Amino acid sequence: MRSVRRVNSALANLATRRLYSLKAALKNEVTPAAEKRNLPPQELQVSKLPSGLVIASLENYSPTSKIGVYIKAGSRYESANNLGITHALRLAANMTTKGASSFRITRGIEAVGGSLSVTSTRDNMIYSVECMRDYVDTVMEYLINVTAAQEFRPWELSELPPKLKVDRAIAFQNPQIGVLENLHSVAYRNALSNPLYCPSFMIGQHTTEQLHEFVQNNFTSGRMALVGL
Repeated sequence: MRSVRRVNSALANLATRRLYSLKAALKNEVTPAAEKRNLPPQELQVSKLPSGLVIASLENYSPTSKIGVYIKAGSRYESANNLGITHALRLAANMTTKGASSFRITRGIEAVGGSLSVTSTRDNMIYSVECMRDYVDTVMEYLINVTAAQEFRPWELSELPPKLKVDRAIAFQNPQIGVLENLHSVAYRNALSNPLYCPSFMIGQHTTEQLHEFVQNNFTSGRMALVGL
């Protein structure tokens, strides 16, 4: 819980100190559109907080902003007991958190024309939000919740198995995915052999406690990077 609070604080500080100031500065600009097109390119800014959280941002003068949290928590970090848990986490991203209900997360992001997406690889999980830059503060609230304040309520988790089955079935309609999954299982005998999609025998087996344990062990500030455009 201490690491979760640190991550929550770091993300909130970034939103206040960097993204808020950026939005305020752009609001104060009264520049013709022709001049805006000639604004000089900005350099990527990268910093690392004492907690280990890496922050990278780039001003590209776009009317839309995209913010992503990259977490070193892909399927390679699963064990035999929780195999497929990253697939479950990906589909559980919009569930109720300590700060917002599932309905509030969905409705709040849609209300500002934004979108929330979660992807996973064998190395990372990526939570990203995209919106008009004037609503960065709104979507940041939900991004903080889905990455640092999950609850995994049992009655919500009971709705996951059908979603996992459908997501898996749709994915394996693409022959390329099946080939890559089989290649990894044959080529490796370690964590890299873990599948990206939850095995059929593990669907419905992940408990609230297992999800919390995986998040507490892997969703720490030292294993995260926050990237903003």
